[in-house]
Amino acid sequence: LTKLKDVGIEPKEYIRAQEVLANTLTEAFETGRSYEFNATNSNKHTPFKQPIKSSNLCAEISLPTRYYDSVLDLYKEDDSVTGEVALCNIGGIVYPNIESDEDLEKVAELILWLVDFGVNSSTYVLPHIGHTAKKRMSAGIGVVGLAECLAKNDLTFSTKEGKTHIHDLFEKHYWFLTKASLKLSKKLGVAEWMDKTKWPEGWLPIDTYNKNVDGVASELHYDWDSLRKEIVENGGIRNSVLVAHMPAETSSISSATTNGVYPIRTSFIMKKVGKLTMRYIVPYSDVYDYESAWDINQKDMIECYAVMQKWTDQAISLDEFFDVSHNDAKININELMKLWLYRQKMGLKTHYYTNTKTSGTDNLEIKTDNQESDCESCKL
Repeated sequence: LTKLKDVGIEPKEYIRAQEVLANTLTEAFETGRSYEFNATNSNKHTPFKQPIKSSNLCAEISLPTRYYDSVLDLYKEDDSVTGEVALCNIGGIVYPNIESDEDLEKVAELILWLVDFGVNSSTYVLPHIGHTAKKRMSAGIGVVGLAECLAKNDLTFSTKEGKTHIHDLFEKHYWFLTKASLKLSKKLGVAEWMDKTKWPEGWLPIDTYNKNVDGVASELHYDWDSLRKEIVENGGIRNSVLVAHMPAETSSISSATTNGVYPIRTSFIMKKVGKLTMRYIVPYSDVYDYESAWDINQKDMIECYAVMQKWTDQAISLDEFFDVSHNDAKININELMKLWLYRQKMGLKTHYYTNTKTSGTDNLEIKTDNQESDCESCKL
């Protein structure tokens, strides 16, 4: 060691990968936060040709980024700059309000028109961010109100029937958004950087999703091969990506439905939005039989997220829910590691919050908007 130090080489310290993972999962469980990003899964299941290296705070945005050689490059508006900031343009479709495929077709077209207008009409303090945003035309349109949709159909996250319903809903979500983007491209043109994606070669999510999902749900209901042919003939679509699933914590209030893709925690809670605190009652909780997040086995929840990820070209704001309110309730590190490994096996890209219900949790749970307070753009 002395000889190494004499020539300016510091000896390395090694730590077992298993120990790093154990420490990470323990901290996530104790603090509730992890912000996990799986680069392997993210780069396998994406239309982008360039590498994806990170996600946003809520973990649902999965776009290419690159460092800037100079701060001055941020003020340029041309392709000579190699740096790039990932700009997320998000929206949500409130599925409890969708009554037919005709409704969904109109809404999909409208929401992508709004994304297009927002990207092209916004003022960018750092011009190069606007330049790349217009070249990419990346959209992240999520599902809002999934728990209500399941409850309406007398289904749950835990059953085979519920997971199949989720698979069908999310296939439909991607189908109509892809059709809408294709239609929009015929009026406004494909995204200028479409050649940086696999869309012109006919990429579809059915090509790169994790095949382990087939053990959960697999039947397709739309003619994807015909759509692929149309996309190739058109040279791509209007948007580089189409789908991301955000928390929709605050948005669930304005849309009067349940949070994004999450199960409910309790039928009545107090939500704090900024300085305002309001009572929130889960829609039709006196009529529908909702499944509580605390009653869902974690493996079942992972399988639900995996089905969603199949039809998601970006990522998911993925939460876990553990009930440790009973005296004999224990979660050991081996169990957490098994769940982590199962998430990787099923192709999940990201992880957001680890939520725990303790014996001190009141039935009138205080739910603040801290999940979105750090990211104003995550609020619809």
